[in-house]
Amino acid sequence: MPPLPALRLLRRPASGAFAFAALIFIVAVARFYNGVLPSYISSSRWHYSKISEFYRDPRDGSRYYKFKTPSFFPPSNDSRLSKVDPCAGFPVQLLNSIQIVLKTGTGEPAKTKAHLDTVTSCIPNLLIFSDNEELINGHHVIDILADLPGSFQNIPDFAAYSSQKQAYASGKAVGYSPEDWKLDRFKFLPMVEKAHEMRPDADWYVFIESDVYYFWDTLFRLLSQLDPSKMHYMGSPAPGADGTFFAYGGAGFVLSAGLMERLTEDHVPLSVRYEEHVQTGCCGDAILGQAILNKTGERLQALYPTFAGDELDGLKIDQERWCIPLLSLHRVSPEQMSSLWEWERNRAYDQDPFTHSTIADYISPGIFEAPVRTAWDNYAGDVQPEDSPAHASAAACAQTCESERSCLQYQYSDGICKFGTFYQKGRQRDGAAITSGWDTKKMVVMGHRADVKKSSSCSEPTWLRPEVR
Repeated sequence: MPPLPALRLLRRPASGAFAFAALIFIVAVARFYNGVLPSYISSSRWHYSKISEFYRDPRDGSRYYKFKTPSFFPPSNDSRLSKVDPCAGFPVQLLNSIQIVLKTGTGEPAKTKAHLDTVTSCIPNLLIFSDNEELINGHHVIDILADLPGSFQNIPDFAAYSSQKQAYASGKAVGYSPEDWKLDRFKFLPMVEKAHEMRPDADWYVFIESDVYYFWDTLFRLLSQLDPSKMHYMGSPAPGADGTFFAYGGAGFVLSAGLMERLTEDHVPLSVRYEEHVQTGCCGDAILGQAILNKTGERLQALYPTFAGDELDGLKIDQERWCIPLLSLHRVSPEQMSSLWEWERNRAYDQDPFTHSTIADYISPGIFEAPVRTAWDNYAGDVQPEDSPAHASAAACAQTCESERSCLQYQYSDGICKFGTFYQKGRQRDGAAITSGWDTKKMVVMGHRADVKKSSSCSEPTWLRPEVR
């Protein structure tokens, strides 16, 4: 590893005072990071921490562990600066070893443009794969279906690809249709192969979609604990065939260099090797999971709720998740993406990790302003016992929730009271006879501070050990 910049300074002729001050600086930084210097300081390549608990089997069987990581992409100190340049401070040098891949579709121009203006706006080496080659916001979009075997033309669901090509050739506008979803499953295998072919020297391959929001600081903190030469297939679990699980595409997923090399080592295209699976399978992320298991023997390392894959309005927050890092959200609209990106880059500056308690500062102000709402669905779903007095009225539902220690939110509709042991923002349901409410007193006990900009006090996040599924 090349010497640290500060150590290089010590090698130069200098006064004793200067050398002593530089030494003190190094010690202070090392102590702040528990002796682990951030990899973006030490090198432009990835160096993982060997003291992380990620790989260790705990004696007590706990799925959680505490580990303090450096801040790689904190909010801006100066909100005026980040409004001019939201990428100020982005550690682009880490992208020498981390390849970000954005998967999109022809019928999603608004989502793609919103993503390129926000979440992926700071990624100079971004790869974009779609079902049509074009230029969007100065980015070259690669048609990842163009090189599939000719036999794919005989698959009924693939017919939409030819129809799109004909429409483009005649100058017609191509909007979103249900056929786009059918094409999506054909993209996964060639997308993974193409990413490795174009960036064979990358340590990590990170795949996201045009409606997925990623918190980059969480990604960098997670990967800083892991060895890319080992086989890693990480994401949010979704049930697949024969009792196996695959990484849900809506939460994004991460593959290590070690796994990619094994997956592509015999140079037979995955789309050829697994063509039968692609023909009969329902979903590209499930087919990819089957291919990884078959070719490498590696099962999914499930890391939910860090890879959440939940909608912003439906994200669950409770005491257990309070300090768990949050990496991804799904089905984020272009408007939400823009608003969330601006908030994230301009929020109160600190070195703490981005956890569920952090996103609570974005969600909860509206809840504290209006803790009871009509024509609003907060997704509380635990129906109370039939003989419970909570069913008498919305007020009785709220009062019973307040008396239940585990109840954080409630919903009342058509004489039925439901509780939630976590809270969710929810959404408006115009004209619906639904009353939703939140127990803000319990939220304050959990750690919320409605009168300040920052509630989180998780200087040491609660990291998840993977559940191998």
